[in-house]
Amino acid sequence: MKLRKFCAKCGRPLSEESNNYNNYLCTDCNSKIIPNYIIPEKFTLRNCIYCGAYSLKTKDQEYSWQYKSLEIDDNDFLKKILKENIFLKFNKKFNVKSEFSFENPDLSERVDIKTTVSIISKDLPEVQEELLIKIRDINCPYCAKRSGGRFDAIVQIRIQHQKDEKKLQEILAYCLKIEEKENFKRLSNFISKIDNVTNGFDLKVSTNAMARVLIARLRKKYHFEIKVSKKLIGVDSEKGSDLYRLSTLLRLIPVDKNDLILFEGIKYYVKSISKNRISLQIVSGGKIKNVKYSDFQGKKWLFLESN
Repeated sequence: MKLRKFCAKCGRPLSEESNNYNNYLCTDCNSKIIPNYIIPEKFTLRNCIYCGAYSLKTKDQEYSWQYKSLEIDDNDFLKKILKENIFLKFNKKFNVKSEFSFENPDLSERVDIKTTVSIISKDLPEVQEELLIKIRDINCPYCAKRSGGRFDAIVQIRIQHQKDEKKLQEILAYCLKIEEKENFKRLSNFISKIDNVTNGFDLKVSTNAMARVLIARLRKKYHFEIKVSKKLIGVDSEKGSDLYRLSTLLRLIPVDKNDLILFEGIKYYVKSISKNRISLQIVSGGKIKNVKYSDFQGKKWLFLESN
């Protein structure tokens, strides 16, 4: 004989549907304790007409901008951006799971998208909500800053010898490669402008964080003498403190390992180059001399052709 189960609240027999709930309440009693899920009925999905990034916006809040990878389709991208920005906190708050269903969304058509969100709980019946996602084309704040030529830091690259002109172009290409990767991670990081000057170029960089990344990556690959300066550009309206723009000069060390040079009238091989000094080895006697970048730059020397 099969035992019957009864509602713990009203005493009525539980139906098969009610047996799916873990709180031993009937469907009517369950419906009375369902929490008030507050979900915006309308979302705006903003798309930057310049860089192609997307950002969700509700009536009360704007969410971060992010790129859509070519490897992810529109359906999965919409699920990802909704979960990360809105429903991740929502799910934790109510201890539920949210699932989405779309009718063949196509972001390229710029047509408003309807979606159904299913809110699933262990103890409560499933709740479904209809949402409308409006697609809007705008200019994101980062592209507005880029097109306006605004920047927070300057990274100056300089060479000291004609033989490094080819390396200068290599450094510029490397900087652009760094920018591409960092901009994909965080849209606020980019190079606003490149000014070509005598013996090098100036990078006008969007943020101090981006400038630090560029400098760190360049120093790992090349040897530079570094000088930092700052310029007063205004006053912080909220804090009342002075605002400065940092400029970092990276002067490429003109010698490489194994170069033969004449330094202070003596022939040396460049044995090694460290972070702030050059190690020279006398050709005749093998004695080693360590020279700081600043001392090396301030004295006369020249390249010699090795035999």
